Amino acid sequence: MKKVIAIALAGAVGLAGLALTNFIGDNRPVLKVANWAEYIDGGDEDSPLIAEFEEWYEAQTGKKIRVEYCIADDNETLYNMIKMGDHFDLICPSEYMLMKLIAEDRLQPLPDTFYDASNPLNYYINNVSPWILNTFRSNEILGSPWSEYAAGYMWGTTGFVYNPGTEEKPLVKAEDVATWSVFTNADYYKKITAKNNIRDTYFTGLAMHYDSELRTEQEKYENSAKTANDLKAYQTALSTLMNDTKAATMDSVKEKLMAMTDNLYGFETDEGKSNVISGKITVNYQWSGDAVYIMDEAQYDEDGNELENPVYLHYSIPETVSNLWFDGWAITKDCKDENIQAATMFINFLSRPDNVVRNMNYIGYTSCVGSDTVFEEFVLANYSAEEDDETAKEYDLNYYFNSAYNQGDDTTKDPKYIFYAPEDQFTRQLFAQYPDENTLARCVAMQYFDYDANSRANSMWSDITFF
Repeated sequence: MKKVIAIALAGAVGLAGLALTNFIGDNRPVLKVANWAEYIDGGDEDSPLIAEFEEWYEAQTGKKIRVEYCIADDNETLYNMIKMGDHFDLICPSEYMLMKLIAEDRLQPLPDTFYDASNPLNYYINNVSPWILNTFRSNEILGSPWSEYAAGYMWGTTGFVYNPGTEEKPLVKAEDVATWSVFTNADYYKKITAKNNIRDTYFTGLAMHYDSELRTEQEKYENSAKTANDLKAYQTALSTLMNDTKAATMDSVKEKLMAMTDNLYGFETDEGKSNVISGKITVNYQWSGDAVYIMDEAQYDEDGNELENPVYLHYSIPETVSNLWFDGWAITKDCKDENIQAATMFINFLSRPDNVVRNMNYIGYTSCVGSDTVFEEFVLANYSAEEDDETAKEYDLNYYFNSAYNQGDDTTKDPKYIFYAPEDQFTRQLFAQYPDENTLARCVAMQYFDYDANSRANSMWSDITFF
């Protein structure tokens, strides 16, 4: 996960306190877990999820365990820690780093018992979204599906957080942030940011480079019968284009990115959040989970009350293609046999629906678990329209929560997963967390860069950022 999540300090204090007490006079067996900062519910000082897991694990197995929770800043930091000899049992990298670690034989497959749905403690397989499970089974690395090595934790898209302004003072047109060319649109001179990392920014360059080809593929799909095979062919075509790392392509993308730098306010990692809220910029290229955080911060105070002068920001996913990312739990080759049970139980504990709701409310990202509890206690609780809301429209999440939907070409829908949401949520937090099915059809994951591509990309990035 490349995202930097700004959450209340109290949770961080809770986790820090837990880590300190864990190391003093404690001789319990250790499960060493690496994750991102603030990427798990810290609860209050007395009840963070990690401490609750230790108690739950002992209650279920009769064995004690101590979780040594280690924090990495980003995927590259985690990779370097592993490469330099740090040993972890369980890690939570993003999709491209999962692929890289699998290719380097640094991970071991999840045990078959993890996917035994008859075990009531296997909360992951019994509650994971059918769309997520299908995605993890249909994407491969070196001939192995992602699901062989990883269990999904959080997921999302990339897009633009933007300030449309008001009728009296419009700032950003929705049609402008529906295209990647917004990066070079002079109307947003020094009012737009890009990400300060090569992968996300290279993706934007590829999208501009292949704009015509992407639109051709989209038109072909829209004119098809839209069967499961049609969708697979469409996404395969998009994936091929958006994972092109040939030298000639990189040269062309470099020209696109060099041209857009003059229009940017700058490349950013985390400061774009405050800048779009304050009005320094009006368009911020962002990960969907952080987009939710930004929209919330601009509208509500820390107690959830609307601010005196709220700013209503929106989220747009470009109309041709966008990036689909995942963070997933994986067991390393360093994990000994005696710790595999604890590692899989840790994943399952975090996949228990009540804990999923806690995590999502805390960190703002979207869980890979798609149970009825999550639908009712998170989606409906947060996004259902009031009965007297005349703007409300139907929002369909069958693809994500209905396990019977879209098995092959069966598109039988359950009305339970169609609910009324306020009209503005079709471009705000709800859309950022759960894009509609048609939008997701044009979202694809980036593969990891092999050694040669990575070298060329780093050289290109140095030229762009130096320029």
